[in-house]
Amino acid sequence: MPNRRYLLTSAQQADPLSWFTGPYLPLTFAGGIFVFGTIVTLLTWDASPNPWLQLAALWLCVVAGLLVHVRSRPFTPPIGWGTSTLALATAIAGLALSAFDYRDVDFNFGLWWGPAGPAFILIGLSPYVSTRRLIVLGIGTTVAVVTIAVGLLQPAQLAEAPITTALVFAYPPAMAAVGSALFSYSIVSTATATLENPDRALRVRDASHDDAVAELENKTLARLTARATPFLLDLAEQGKVTPEDRALAGQLARRLRDDLVTQANETWLDRAGQDLGVLVVDPDRLARRMSNAQRTALMALLRAILELPEADAGALMVELRAADDGATAVAMSMDLDLPEGRRIMHLAPYYLTLGTAVDDLEFDRDRLTFSFGSESQTR
Repeated sequence: MPNRRYLLTSAQQADPLSWFTGPYLPLTFAGGIFVFGTIVTLLTWDASPNPWLQLAALWLCVVAGLLVHVRSRPFTPPIGWGTSTLALATAIAGLALSAFDYRDVDFNFGLWWGPAGPAFILIGLSPYVSTRRLIVLGIGTTVAVVTIAVGLLQPAQLAEAPITTALVFAYPPAMAAVGSALFSYSIVSTATATLENPDRALRVRDASHDDAVAELENKTLARLTARATPFLLDLAEQGKVTPEDRALAGQLARRLRDDLVTQANETWLDRAGQDLGVLVVDPDRLARRMSNAQRTALMALLRAILELPEADAGALMVELRAADDGATAVAMSMDLDLPEGRRIMHLAPYYLTLGTAVDDLEFDRDRLTFSFGSESQTR
């Protein structure tokens, strides 16, 4: 039995970062049906009683592809049943308009572009819709395509080979549904298994958390003792304490106390920001609420970003604010273009690891946002 989560999760949700290398996938398939439909329409221009109906039908399919493209952009809610159904219904309406134009035409339906319109929209939806939803939408689209095509096209032609003709109409959307569902399931199952591998969390922790904590503690200790050590060495050499030494000792004590108070008020993220050169805006010290897993994953991602050649630590900012529902909202802004190819793969493990520890993780080219619940009150 397949894992239920694999059927209910979309490829984009399971592996979100990889889709930023190809954000125009729905637009590409919309362009594909436009090119294919235009070529067929021009080749059969004289056979069609009203060729402009074919162009209008074609544009309905293009509009459906544009709808999927707009709704799949970053910082938009996930595509649900409403958007999926509307996009496919628009493409099916284009098929119906094209079939209505060809209803009395002696035409080779094997060359007809109509069934390919909804099929291309199904493929464009595949990264953003779960496998189960793709199966349901695919079955409904295939039935609608066959029903409308058989109902509108010339009955005399269909009577010669009704089963074969129906299969010709059903083939594009059915194959698109099967291929999209298999594609989505494969991506989700592979990405989810990789994310849940305990070795990944251990590698991230070993590479970032322990070394970072040790380094910060050493620097803090060195800063606090740098002022007192020379004074104590001078006293040891003199062998006596003068009134001036007592006054200086009082000043050093006050400075050390101030440093310790400041240190106590700082969060782990403030100290990490000072070490990395990252601007941290956390007036309410909400970083203390993050769990160890969340701290580790965030630190690993920050260091991974700063390792990129395009990264400038001074242009990287992390801001934490309390949300109305009691959770904490985090926004990370960076002044760099999202790298492609191998550099995206450099960030992918850290991004995906962070996604397993926080909620509502979203990423655009220069801004990352997520939230974590108020129950994680680890300090």
